[in-house]
Amino acid sequence: MTTGGILCVFAHPDDEQFGTSGALLACIERGIRVDLLCATHGEGGEISDPALATPETLAAVREGELRTSCAMLGIQPPRLLDYPDGGLGEVDRAELVDRIVETMLEVRPRVVITFDANGGYGHPDHIAIHHATVDAVARAGVAGHRIDKLYATAYPRSIIEPMNDGMVALGMPPLNFGDVQTISADDFGTPDEQVTTVVPVAHLFERRIASLFAHRTQYGAEHYLARFPEELMRRLLAFDYFVRLHPAPPDGAWLPDENDLWTGLE
Repeated sequence: MTTGGILCVFAHPDDEQFGTSGALLACIERGIRVDLLCATHGEGGEISDPALATPETLAAVREGELRTSCAMLGIQPPRLLDYPDGGLGEVDRAELVDRIVETMLEVRPRVVITFDANGGYGHPDHIAIHHATVDAVARAGVAGHRIDKLYATAYPRSIIEPMNDGMVALGMPPLNFGDVQTISADDFGTPDEQVTTVVPVAHLFERRIASLFAHRTQYGAEHYLARFPEELMRRLLAFDYFVRLHPAPPDGAWLPDENDLWTGLE
């Protein structure tokens, strides 16, 4: 397996799933190592079935779910920090950056992936981990390990529209993330013209969807993703999308030849 592979830096167990797991699996199948650093244990999440966890046990249960999901994808056993779910924006940012840098210097990745600057839908934890990771990439370079490429996950607004249509068809309201949503629905996701990297992953649908539903406390039978028709799910998950933050494309536009996170690093 390739050393110096990919490091994902996210806030919660299951963050590795959204718009990312297919592209990661594609790299793993080529022998590229993928590591994951998760800043919290997700103790503030929902519980789909009271038989699975209680508020007191949820952190441990979600860690177990994450480990199962990572094993299914072939991601290395995840590293979890103990920051409070819902409170990343209030922690000592310098300390958080230091801990991310420690992992970077240990794992020595060539590629780093994190959330975009608006956290997809304005989640404060996602925004905090984005800024800390960007800072950590710069700090790792000063400390002697240069990251070749830094990506932010992207959720094209053209994909959000059919997702909302699917929810309405199920008799549900459009996407709404409650208290952790700090931006308007119109600002959800990534303007399509900002997407730089499109990874085709339709052939990996079965494996990635199985790893998603390994997060059982978060994705029970009544979750909208479990209720979507398979045809729609396959269409929504046919590609994973990213914005390459470093090195930034010369004109900030789509890179038609970059259809893989490892492009240019062979």
